[in-house]
Amino acid sequence: MNQEHITATLSQINGKGLEATFTLGEVALENAQKLAELHYEASKDALVNTQESMKQVLAAKDPKQVTEMLGTDALQAAGNQVAAYQKKVTQVIRNGNKQLSQTVEANIDHMQAGLQDWVDTLTANAPTGSDAFVSSFKTVYGSVMQGYEQFRAVSKEAFVNAEKSADQAINAVQGQIAQVKKAATPATRTRKAA
Repeated sequence: MNQEHITATLSQINGKGLEATFTLGEVALENAQKLAELHYEASKDALVNTQESMKQVLAAKDPKQVTEMLGTDALQAAGNQVAAYQKKVTQVIRNGNKQLSQTVEANIDHMQAGLQDWVDTLTANAPTGSDAFVSSFKTVYGSVMQGYEQFRAVSKEAFVNAEKSADQAINAVQGQIAQVKKAATPATRTRKAA
């Protein structure tokens, strides 16, 4: 094996790594765009709802009507909108994580296969008497492969933690909505009874 072949093989491996980096960047950009669109739509809906509520408040004839308009139903509707938005955000995060995870996995597998092929070819063509060099080279290669596996494990854990955080955020929002509804229900009943 000559120097040109070694260089070409390493260049090919690096080229695939660069392609994977671009793919990861594209996936991240697509997900950022989806999140921005969701945020824009949610902001627009909130503004429209606020304007409609303000029109109703201004058209009210007495304070009791205003209190009823801003009661449990209005809070619940707002809470439902927040929960729906959070679910959409979570779905975008999950889909993005899935795409990123698949890309990382494929890149790690490709890098490992490429390096393994390169090492096998290099060590098979090693000159006689270079056993000590080949042995130390294989040891270094084994350490590189362990690094890839550690990166794979850390990546998986990061994706799982991102999904857990999204789930916890949804649960927190839903819990807050339930608390507001529970707290507002007795007050609404008291007003209606009066």
